[in-house]
Amino acid sequence: MKSYLIFSLLLILLISTLFIACSSLTLNEKIYIFQPCLSNNISIMRNNDYSSIEQPLTVTSGFKTDGSQPSDERGLLKFDISSLPKGFKVKSAKLYLYVIGVYMWNGKEWISKSALARTIQVHRIITDWVGWSFTYWNYASFPSKLWNTPGGDFLPATDSVNFEVSGAWNVWIVTKDVEAWYNGESPNYGWLIKDLNEGDPIGYRVEYNNWFYVFGVEYSPKLEVILIMESNFIFNPFLLTFFINIVNIQKFQIRFNKKLS
Repeated sequence: MKSYLIFSLLLILLISTLFIACSSLTLNEKIYIFQPCLSNNISIMRNNDYSSIEQPLTVTSGFKTDGSQPSDERGLLKFDISSLPKGFKVKSAKLYLYVIGVYMWNGKEWISKSALARTIQVHRIITDWVGWSFTYWNYASFPSKLWNTPGGDFLPATDSVNFEVSGAWNVWIVTKDVEAWYNGESPNYGWLIKDLNEGDPIGYRVEYNNWFYVFGVEYSPKLEVILIMESNFIFNPFLLTFFINIVNIQKFQIRFNKKLS
């Protein structure tokens, strides 16, 4: 009976200590939230080199190519993550954009809808760009620097969303991109956001809040980065306590057995 009590005590200490130890692992995570500079958050229209949209961030699929609506429009944005502390590992990174409106072209104008089912992709940009009124469909930096490919230079899609609801957030997983920037493997030129099926014969449009365009800053674009300790071994004082308890219980059991004998 007494041996059973000792075993039960040991088991309780084991479970409670491991629970505390596992919970303490979250203390090694750090969460950072970034928002883009207003100048680094624009939209460009196909074949339009005389104006860019600074508010809202717009992604459109349309059939016109003369600079009028409905035409393909792509959003560009980048975040300065240089303040992230070194010596960590990027556990995850998510890009959040708040949908303020979705629309369909009726032949004359944009008609508001409650939701759309468009595939909106996020691509890592590989050519530096300026923003404000200096970045267009053909120009990364007007008038001196053209894109290598009209419409922007970017890699294959990092992630995509397939449903856009007015008044809700769209979220893309961008861990690999942020990891490359954080580790210095590639320069941070931000992302380009586009409709997978551009040139739609009807015309569809998604507008995302850009800073305080419609709502407050809390609804502006966000980049959430979670960092964890880079080392594979994380010192945990609760685990040390657990092993000390094991030793103490063993010592107690030895003394108890000696008394019985």
